[in-house]
Amino acid sequence: MNLVPPPINPAAPGSPDAWKQIEEEMSTALPQDFKDYIQIYGSGQWSDFFGVLNPFYEWKHPQAHESWKAWIGKRFELYEEFQKNWPNDTAPFPLFPKSDGLLAFGYDDNGGTLCWQTKGDPNSWGIVCLDGKLSERYDVFDMTLTGFLDALMSEKISPKTFAPDFFPIRQPAFRPYTTE
Repeated sequence: MNLVPPPINPAAPGSPDAWKQIEEEMSTALPQDFKDYIQIYGSGQWSDFFGVLNPFYEWKHPQAHESWKAWIGKRFELYEEFQKNWPNDTAPFPLFPKSDGLLAFGYDDNGGTLCWQTKGDPNSWGIVCLDGKLSERYDVFDMTLTGFLDALMSEKISPKTFAPDFFPIRQPAFRPYTTE
């Protein structure tokens, strides 16, 4: 929050009751830092390149319009087929709800997907970044979502799945979406 201050009025910050509903729909608890992030930042885009999908924001994007769970399903529509047909050319992770499976929570503008690897307690889930082709190119970061955002915006990490011209980051920024 010191590096990139949150918006004064975050878009769709959620509520404890709304989170209970989302966690019931997903059949899992979600990381507390994700819930805190949504409450503090709401919906928006980081450095005009990637975003964290907020389950409470009314998205205009056709893939995200139905629900957060539907967006996740569409995001991985072809992933298991790719794994089956081209196992050496696809990231080696199963999908949630399988053990250690990937659960998408964000995107980049090149079609990449930001995921948690659902291993152990949700508050210790690591981050996996998949490229836009769901290929064998991926990044793994053993850190929380907020740790990932901080490390990324301060350029302590640089995912190879992100666009090469994303770095160096000229000015770390968060552009909030509106509720209008």
